Amino acid sequence: MTKHQKIAADLRDAITTGEYPAGSLLPAIPDLMSRYGVARDTVRDAIATLTNEGLVLPRRGVGTVVRETAPVQLGYSGSRAVARTWQDQAGAGQDEVISAEWEPADPEIAERLGVEPGSRVVHRVRHFAKGSGIAQITDQWLPEHVVTAVHENGAGDLADAAHRPDTGADLFRLLADAGHAPVEADETITTRMPDPLEREAMELPPGVPVLVTYRITTDGSGRPVETTTAVGAGDRMSARFRLPLKY
Repeated sequence: MTKHQKIAADLRDAITTGEYPAGSLLPAIPDLMSRYGVARDTVRDAIATLTNEGLVLPRRGVGTVVRETAPVQLGYSGSRAVARTWQDQAGAGQDEVISAEWEPADPEIAERLGVEPGSRVVHRVRHFAKGSGIAQITDQWLPEHVVTAVHENGAGDLADAAHRPDTGADLFRLLADAGHAPVEADETITTRMPDPLEREAMELPPGVPVLVTYRITTDGSGRPVETTTAVGAGDRMSARFRLPLKY
């Protein structure tokens, strides 16, 4: 074992045992140089090893921060596949609406919602954090007729991020109460590398992909009531399915 591998192993053990919890700083490079009696480049190589493993993230002007690696599991079972949304995970983390506003639907979102390009839709952006870091970013779009129905039913304005009507409630329950009960969700799960904004928001080390879920939810008539793109840190997210078998 080389010197930098020994340092990396010691720090890795300290991280996994909780000596350096998520969000904390590793000792400064000069301190590690003194502790192990090695050159600066040796310590940097050790930190680079831990960075590549997704355990730490160097921040300019701050130091080497221990990453949050608490896992987030998305569970699916029958009709719960529809309801497994941000609201269901509130007890396991923090759900924050970053923005909610009306905007014209671009061609992709228009196709997913079955409306004309340029139609008014509400676009809601959410961050789901577990532990000290953001684990998933969700973009959700709702067509105008659904947003209007929820508002007219007295549930509030889905375009209001400050006073979100689904606080403490299931969004799909609000849709059902407004006459647009979701009955089916078509989901596609894939992976890709993050874009710069996703990498920064979720503090992803180089080489860590994202798990992307595309969902279109429809009502009993087959009309879309919402569509979602959820992007999660690939080294933290997992999906578990429990489905009835027919044969």
